[in-house]
Amino acid sequence: MPDSNPGPAPSSEPAFSSQPPSTRERLIAGTRQALMTAAAAWISYASSSLIGLREGFWAAISAIVVMQADLTSTENSARDRFIGTAIGGLIGWACALCWHGHLWIYAVAVGLTVFGCWLAEVGAAGRLAAVTVTVIVLIPQSEAIWKIALFRSLEVSWGIAVAVTIAWLVAKLPRRS
Repeated sequence: MPDSNPGPAPSSEPAFSSQPPSTRERLIAGTRQALMTAAAAWISYASSSLIGLREGFWAAISAIVVMQADLTSTENSARDRFIGTAIGGLIGWACALCWHGHLWIYAVAVGLTVFGCWLAEVGAAGRLAAVTVTVIVLIPQSEAIWKIALFRSLEVSWGIAVAVTIAWLVAKLPRRS
């Protein structure tokens, strides 16, 4: 009996294009990325005070950091940033409790943070998690350490949520050819 499966249907699109994007394609992609990033930063910053966050610039920074050219990449970046912030917030809080100006404690906290991210399989988030530790420990504050760690984590999370929402909305828009 002859094989009834003719194989894959021929594709009208090339599997791989060695041509670099045209200037027009780069302008369109760059404009789209710039508008998405600017909207995420603006909305996360402007709305942060409405939900009780005092330092909305952390939300804006996070929105900028996680925004990528497509939804899947933004979601992956957001996941890494969120897990990294949680790890950095917890270790930063613990470090700040026993900090007392000892740089070696801070250095150990940064190392543990990066290591913790690698253990959680989000090694790419290690650098930003270490930034969270640095912000919590080294920036002088007059508030309780737990409040600093909590609010930095909430502000970062808000920026992440706004960026993912904007990337999702843009992904739902019809594309013109």
